[in-house]
Amino acid sequence: MPRPFRLELGDGHFLAGDELAGDGPTYVFLHGLGSVRQGVKSTSLLAHAQRSGRAFVRVDLRGHGESSGTIGLVKPSALIDDVVRLLQRLGPSVVVGSSLGGLVGAMAAAACPQQVVGLGLLAPAFGLMNGLADRLDAHGQLRTSDGRSFPVAADVLADARAIDERSLPRRLAVPTLLVHGTADDVIPQQVSERFFQALTQPQKELWLVPGGDHRLADVADAIWPRLDALLAR
Repeated sequence: MPRPFRLELGDGHFLAGDELAGDGPTYVFLHGLGSVRQGVKSTSLLAHAQRSGRAFVRVDLRGHGESSGTIGLVKPSALIDDVVRLLQRLGPSVVVGSSLGGLVGAMAAAACPQQVVGLGLLAPAFGLMNGLADRLDAHGQLRTSDGRSFPVAADVLADARAIDERSLPRRLAVPTLLVHGTADDVIPQQVSERFFQALTQPQKELWLVPGGDHRLADVADAIWPRLDALLAR
């Protein structure tokens, strides 16, 4: 069974997570905006890791769950830096990110390619950061896909606009699986299609799930064998 751990980040900040010992590379799961580390997809990946004898880690991003910080006050660049710190602690990893976790995981993989041997991006929220201000309501609140809303600080919006997503596909040098539902009403499938086309890494795959929603929970168990097969090519 996985055991809880805490990664100290300095200045009183930390990430709370669970880790399972096993063979490398480690599966690392990153959740979406407003979510937490313990969910359908991370639990499915944990079960896959247990069956395969692989190491596994999942964390609450800063501002979420049991980790420090407040959602809407944590800069996107800090989320990316946190994951880089985590990957440096773990060594070679396969990063799996859902929605915001996909964006953060991809940016972290580009920042420390020596620590990442593969990417699984599930309905990745590309375009979310650069267009974050446009998603706020009249009261400056951002609403998540599960109906939760929260204010977003001005410095967070400025930081989000500065995230360099345009060059990201060219900066990724690891095998990448993109999974996107054709019925996703949060992030359109065309976002993943464009990203896939822009990837210069030849070891890549795009799986468009017919009728799949943003959560992709119904197909979670089928994702991990696809990802393993891509990495084994």
